[in-house]
Amino acid sequence: MKYIGPFLRINKLKKENIEHQLFFLAKESLNQIVLYSKCGVYTPIKELKIKNLSSSDINTFGNISPLLCLYKKANPKLINIDNNLCWDDEGFKKEVNIGSNALMTLSILELCNYYKRFEGVNTKKFNLAKLYMGICKNQLEFYASHFRNEDGVFVDKKETKNSSNGEVNFEEKNKKFKFSSQALLMNAYYIYSSLSDDEEKTFYENFALDILNMLVEFKEDIYLLSHEEILKLTLCLNIFYSYSKNKKCKVLLLDLCELLSDKINDTAAISDDNKLEYDYLKYINYFLLYKNMSIIKFKEDAEKIYNKLLNLYDPEKGIFIKHTEKKDITFSCTEISLYLLVCLIHGNMSKEQDDTNLIILDIFKRQLVDSGIILSWPDVPNLNDIERYNNYTLKSEDLIDEQFFRTPSIPTPESCELAPIFIKHVTYSKRKETFKPSKVSFDSYKNMFIFFLIIYILKP
Repeated sequence: MKYIGPFLRINKLKKENIEHQLFFLAKESLNQIVLYSKCGVYTPIKELKIKNLSSSDINTFGNISPLLCLYKKANPKLINIDNNLCWDDEGFKKEVNIGSNALMTLSILELCNYYKRFEGVNTKKFNLAKLYMGICKNQLEFYASHFRNEDGVFVDKKETKNSSNGEVNFEEKNKKFKFSSQALLMNAYYIYSSLSDDEEKTFYENFALDILNMLVEFKEDIYLLSHEEILKLTLCLNIFYSYSKNKKCKVLLLDLCELLSDKINDTAAISDDNKLEYDYLKYINYFLLYKNMSIIKFKEDAEKIYNKLLNLYDPEKGIFIKHTEKKDITFSCTEISLYLLVCLIHGNMSKEQDDTNLIILDIFKRQLVDSGIILSWPDVPNLNDIERYNNYTLKSEDLIDEQFFRTPSIPTPESCELAPIFIKHVTYSKRKETFKPSKVSFDSYKNMFIFFLIIYILKP
């Protein structure tokens, strides 16, 4: 009778399981995109010229294709080529969004920190830190060479090919630039310099500080930016300050926080139903400000926003509901992911966690997992993988439960031949109380934004 299985499965899922699952999803999905998707301009591993990585070490990575830049959009349907699952290059939209690429590099840099902990513990895992550092250096050089306009600022571009020699070139898609994109790259160059032992590391640091000086110089223009841009720029400065403790950054950051406080009741800026994530970003910014500066006011501001978001949660349906008269509600992948992240942050900050933990479990299961907004989930590491064990002991008593890596109701990439990414949105029918996924597609900015925040906030 063993094949029948248990009569009752008791759900033991906890907040800690969810945090670990999300980190695992972001970490492994990013690995697949950066090393194997070919969804962008890529280079052979030998061209990376990584120091202290022997030819035998290089061979352990197999047939990888490290990205120098990431395309804007793609079809995440995987195709089987020589027994390898690959992205279909016919679905690539060969435009380069500079914000997506900055977020990709920032995510990899955060993972460099993660994999450095394996030094002296596991050579293969530690080599991933070396590989990622090499990729980041080449990406940052590639961005500086190809994605700046004649004024020296980073802009979005589209790929073109020289008909005579087939070389890849890029031309400006438009001349506009975003301050938030410059700030994202400021972070990437600075964090690379702080992690690198390269002799040229000071050049990367100085380049980052040049961008900071530009932001300070143009602060009067920054004060006139849209609500969304100010939120994103504040987030970038929060990250930069956490690494640098730079005084110029702190002054500008506090100025922008005061501006955010002035706009907090500006209904014209946040009334649009599609801009609910503004509140999520405000909460995350206030949380980081409190974490960076220990100023109680920022914690109190975060609490006010959380209470406002809490009112959206419907305990009977187990999801948060946006206020609308429409029969169907559209939820973007960023809205759902950020709502869950806010709840996870609050759950770690607050002493009264019972209600928050229940909300976390509901939103994760019903709105993130069951909605179909994630196409697939990477499989659990096998039993000889050191990351399956507490303290990396490989001892059976330290084996970590599978619930810390994935949820069984979402298929693996191998079983459904879809990449482990977020689609743009899902639609909820209030009458049927069911979700309907949108078209299967990969939006690089939305995915890199979600993956970066998950890794930055939830990394062990």
